[in-house]
This record gives sequence, C-alpha cells and structure tokens, in this order.
Amino acid sequence: MLSLNEKFLLGSYKKVFLVKSPGKNPVESLFRLMLENGFIDGLLTCGRGEGEPYPALFLNSTQVRIPLINRCFGVNTLLKRAVQKYRLSKLALFAPPCMFDGLNKTQYFGIGCNWTKTAIALKVSLMCTGALTKTGQRAEILHLRGKELEVKRSYFEGGELRYETPEGELKIPPQVHHRYTLTACRYCLNMGGKGTDITFVPRKKADEGLFIVRSERGWYTLAQVQKLAPGKLMLKAAEKKEVESLVRGLKEKALLNINDILERIELGLPVPKWSDNKLRKFYRAWNSVEDTNLEEEVF
Repeated sequence: MLSLNEKFLLGSYKKVFLVKSPGKNPVESLFRLMLENGFIDGLLTCGRGEGEPYPALFLNSTQVRIPLINRCFGVNTLLKRAVQKYRLSKLALFAPPCMFDGLNKTQYFGIGCNWTKTAIALKVSLMCTGALTKTGQRAEILHLRGKELEVKRSYFEGGELRYETPEGELKIPPQVHHRYTLTACRYCLNMGGKGTDITFVPRKKADEGLFIVRSERGWYTLAQVQKLAPGKLMLKAAEKKEVESLVRGLKEKALLNINDILERIELGLPVPKWSDNKLRKFYRAWNSVEDTNLEEEVF
C-alpha cells in the first residue's frame, strides 16, 4: 500500500532551514536581494496592493510586495510576456505548487512552448494546503467564527494552518479548510512543492519561515545571497520537530484529498488535474497489500 510518509508528502530535499529577515517577510527579502545583485532579472508572482492580490511581474527590487494569503491565481499567464516581450532570461517564480506542476510540464514534457526551459533561474513554492477565492475564505471564517474577519496573512504553526486576523490568530481545521478550497485543490497531492528548488513555509512571526531546499540550484542561491547580506537573511538548520509537524499536517489534509479522489474513481467521475493513466496507477498503489516503491513524480 502507498505510504504517506515524509518522502511522499514533502518529497526529496537537501536541508530545511529556519530563515529570519529582521522586520521583513523572508521570501520578499530573498527576491529583493536577488534582484539587487543581478541573480535574477525578474520575479513572477502575486503582487500586494490596496485590493485583491494580482498576478505580477516585478523587474525592480523596490516593487516587490508579496501577499501570503494564498488567494492569487493565474501567475503563469504572465510567463510568455516575461520571456518574449521583456526578453528575461533569469526569471524567478514564487507561487503555489500547482503553478509549478503546469510549468514543469511545459519544460520537461514537450507541451507548449519549450522556451521556458532556459528562462527560469529559480523556482520557489509556497507550502499550500489548498487555495481559496475571496468568497470561499469569507465563508470559511464565517463557518468558524460566525462573523466576517479580514485575513492579513496565512501561516503554519505546529504543522497546522492559521490565519492572522484583526482579532488575533485563527486556527483552521483541515476538515473545514477542505470544504472551502478550490475544487482542484481537493485532489492535489503536491502540497509540499515537489518539483521546485525551494519551498517556503511561513511561520507565526512575520519575519520568520522555513526554507525547504530541494536542489543544488536552490542551495547555491541561498549560499550566495546570505554571503552578500548575512544580516538581512539569516539561516540556521531547522529542528527535526519542525519537519515532523509539517508531515503530520500534510498527512491529515492528504487523507481528505485521497478520500475524494478514490470516491470519484469508484463512481467513474473525472478528477481535475489527473489523467486516466495516473489514476489507475494511484488506485492500484493505494489498494495494494504489497509495499509499493514509487517515485514522487508519479503523482
């Protein structure tokens, strides 16, 4: 039977760092430093302004404003403009894992325009247990509190999703969150950001987070940036309990998603983001009594 262990939920990684950027969002600090020092020539992500988050292409470090409420979609729609109009060749992306699932298909499976192969310099994913629309998030908070509250940002504490609101911290149970996320998010098994260079996990303190470093490119980039600005981006090895709490939280949400996937398979209904071949592989692996050794890219 398929095991929902650390390798399946988080994927392969080299090291997990606790990152701190005094008085600033660590992931914003990372990209600002990279733009200032020429490591990248553009950042494709979600912008933060007066209204809702919006897909944004930042070319200057002073422009970088990244919301951490996971209500932004369509980041990859700007990819063609970034590469073909602005001729960017060292582009960084910061988005939820599903954005990279689509990008990786264009890069490695010959789907669409293969000019994306050489244009991407760094892929940084946000840890995501399901994205919401503004309406969905409002309904979720009404479900838990019985009134509307503004969400300033979302983060993970002890492996659990929390919202920062004007009335303080709001804990979001996985069963409740599962009801209000986008439909496709209920069938996703890549919440940890597999297939990227680095996964960022926001923490309760706004100037802290976790960097799950997955690739040599991610490792080298962090080393170079910290060397140039050690006081602006401080890294130290995260404790084992940090990783264990993330695995527990992801496992609980993954089980909810798997139940929905299996239900649709047994009813003969289509599953968003899944091909028939992948569904058959997953169904056999999940129901097999034998130990199944599968690579993380399968699902």
